[in-house]
Amino acid sequence: QLTGFVIMLLICAAVASIVVNATGPRQADPLSYTTGMAILVIVVINAGIAAWTEHKAGDALEALTKMTQATIYVVRGGEEVKVDVPTVVRGDVVVLGTGDVVPADLRLSEADDVKVSEMALTGEPEDVAKTWKMRPRREGEAEKLTPENMVFSGCSVTNGKGRGIVVETGMGTRIGRIAQLIAGEDGERPKKRCLCLPDTSANQTPLQANLESLGGRIGIMAIFVCVVIFIFGVAMKRTDPSNPDTAPWLYMILIAVTLAVAAIPEGIPLCVTISLSIGCKDMVKKNVLVRKLAAVETLGSASVICSDKTGTLTEGKMTMVKMWAGGVPYAVEGKGFDPTVGRITRTEADGTEVDAAGDLLVRSTLLSAILCCNTTLSMSVDQETGEARWEPKGNSSEAPIVVAARKIGLDEN
Repeated sequence: QLTGFVIMLLICAAVASIVVNATGPRQADPLSYTTGMAILVIVVINAGIAAWTEHKAGDALEALTKMTQATIYVVRGGEEVKVDVPTVVRGDVVVLGTGDVVPADLRLSEADDVKVSEMALTGEPEDVAKTWKMRPRREGEAEKLTPENMVFSGCSVTNGKGRGIVVETGMGTRIGRIAQLIAGEDGERPKKRCLCLPDTSANQTPLQANLESLGGRIGIMAIFVCVVIFIFGVAMKRTDPSNPDTAPWLYMILIAVTLAVAAIPEGIPLCVTISLSIGCKDMVKKNVLVRKLAAVETLGSASVICSDKTGTLTEGKMTMVKMWAGGVPYAVEGKGFDPTVGRITRTEADGTEVDAAGDLLVRSTLLSAILCCNTTLSMSVDQETGEARWEPKGNSSEAPIVVAARKIGLDEN
């Protein structure tokens, strides 16, 4: 928040104003420091508003930790033991089963009908079959993002069981690299500006670039005018009327710095930050999360947004809405994975809806379907919000069947 040219110009002007007044004849007057202090207060308020607004959006690392489970089984000393996910290291042999979340990037050594949901990486809802076998790459064939003999951190096992050797953990995993890109960390040594401040010019929005350009022009013009006035004042031997004994060059420095402070528009950064914060607040009310404050202006300049549907425009949750049994159509009510919401109904000839939970056709069809499923449905509680929600563990295509069966009292267990 302090790397903008206008902000740096304001800080320099404020420091110069305080230094000049502290060495001038009015150094004992507290009111002589009001200009410099006011500019510093504006800079701090501006940075505080921007930092607070961006902090509310959270960061990529917090989202990354929510994608993993607390414990996992690994083979240590020849035995399967349950360990905390953060203690998994490279070289560990991890035991995977249906419903597990992969704790790290693994190369499979055993795979028994293993299928994994890679929606977190590719955005595709279809489960991907995995194998322990290594398929040689053909000449001219591009390298796959997700090889068949690898499973990746954050992906859930939807079917089968297997074992894999840990090859990458933490931010070295595929999902960790995505988190680094979101956080703006490419792994290289960050560029510096003025020997200490990071250079963020490559990620500037059009508004930020225009403000930088405006600040540069104003700063150059202000310095040029101040230098000219200082030279003419010293040449004409202008002195302080209230203290004629003061040296002309010291008096003209005070005049030049005062003009520079007056020429710099200290209100621009604060006005822009407040305007973007108001826009960010309005977007949050419409369920749009803005991580970077300047992105509000960039989004307002967009006319076409190209986006994949799964997990972006949709929740990535399949729900059963209709079923046929014995040639009779039935409607399945409810949304999501909550089996306590909605019911299964059929429509009579007169148009009335009848609860079909007790129909033999419905019960026999769903019983046959649920016996072929390995997916389980359970209620979990969010540790932060305390909110209880139903979550399936297993194949995403089997989850709607299990939820529908629960609606009529059939348990997958």
